[in-house]
Amino acid sequence: MENTEQLKVTGELLPDPNMCRFMVNRDIIEEWTLMFKDPEESMGSPLVDSIFAVPGITRVKVSGNSITLSKNVPTPWPEMAKDLLPAIKKPLESGNTPPISEAALEVVRNSPPSENIEEIVEQLFEQHINPALAMHGGFVKLVKIENDDVYIEMGGGCQGCAASQATMRHGVETAIRDVAPQVREVIDVTDHSAGTNPYYR
Repeated sequence: MENTEQLKVTGELLPDPNMCRFMVNRDIIEEWTLMFKDPEESMGSPLVDSIFAVPGITRVKVSGNSITLSKNVPTPWPEMAKDLLPAIKKPLESGNTPPISEAALEVVRNSPPSENIEEIVEQLFEQHINPALAMHGGFVKLVKIENDDVYIEMGGGCQGCAASQATMRHGVETAIRDVAPQVREVIDVTDHSAGTNPYYR
């Protein structure tokens, strides 16, 4: 059944100044969370192509009715929103073509079964992530997986480190999504205030 409700998009600033979340008053996709790190990964998705056409956007995450964006320019989000809001609305209002391509959805559908996520993430940490973090005296461990959300904890030099947020977002989360695209959220439960270089005090 066609959605006749007027499309509304609102922006929400996040703690990381280089990230912003846009909420739509209707679902964009159901069930999955999709991450796009560059325009080539859109696989012909009109919504993703339209957003990446706005200068400075480096990452697009689509989940349910939310779109979380990352940028690499100093332009404030409210100013960028002047271009982003039309870029988001146009593909969603089109009605002729799905905002996310079938090819992009198929990548997630063909990802490993959810019951295998824990083994896949543990192997990723052991073989790739922790050897790299060990050079800086840090490590990351899997706490739990719940409803396809991955909870992690950082330790050693990463706990309380001012760069840990960037490590989490650009390194760990990206690597997890590369091997397990069906993951919804990657959540850092680390008590950074207890670290050797706390930045929450």
